[in-house]
Amino acid sequence: MAIHLRLPSAKTEAKQALERHLQILSDIRERCISNNQANDGFLYMMAIPIIYAAWEGYFKISCSICLRRYCIRGRKVKGYDNMYAALWLQKEGFLASFLQKLLNTMSLGTPPKKQAAGKFNILSDFTSDMKLWLERPVDHFTDFDSLVMTHSNVNKGVAELNSKIIGLDISHIDFGRLDNLLEQRNSIAHGGFVAYPTLNNIDELLIYTKNLIESFHASIIDWLGRN
Repeated sequence: MAIHLRLPSAKTEAKQALERHLQILSDIRERCISNNQANDGFLYMMAIPIIYAAWEGYFKISCSICLRRYCIRGRKVKGYDNMYAALWLQKEGFLASFLQKLLNTMSLGTPPKKQAAGKFNILSDFTSDMKLWLERPVDHFTDFDSLVMTHSNVNKGVAELNSKIIGLDISHIDFGRLDNLLEQRNSIAHGGFVAYPTLNNIDELLIYTKNLIESFHASIIDWLGRN
């Protein structure tokens, strides 16, 4: 069985992703700060979603690289640890069907009754599907980016969840200002922004996000060297 993504390729892809997303931050600084002699607050405001996008973009690509590196061609699902297997299970249609059928048998707000024949049949079908699925290899042709869980925002909790799946150590990373970046980005997206940000605010966010991406990259490179 062959590793899906060789180490040299993985490191090259991670470095290229780092350079692309740091360049985005550099472009923002040039256009919204260096060339913004009029201190146009609108440009400052428009910079915030792109600053966040640089972080989420690098996070998603780098985690996808690790997931590909972790994948072994031909290895059956049952050969992976539970969390990695569960990541793939989320994409299976039979799981969504099982959950929907199970939900249809329930009366929300009332305690569950004695096991009925309908529920048992649903569970029996799911068990059969699971047994077959566990004996199959994962599809290494899949879009690994879609396996990365970003939810609506990549905050500290989301970063920790994805990192836990592959054993990525991010304990040294400073997520302290990430919530502030997310709050400002969400306020803009949902019409809650009442005042333009200042030059200092954008400058600080650019510095913080650059450090955040570089710190996460260091963890990725360390992980790749050990896996």
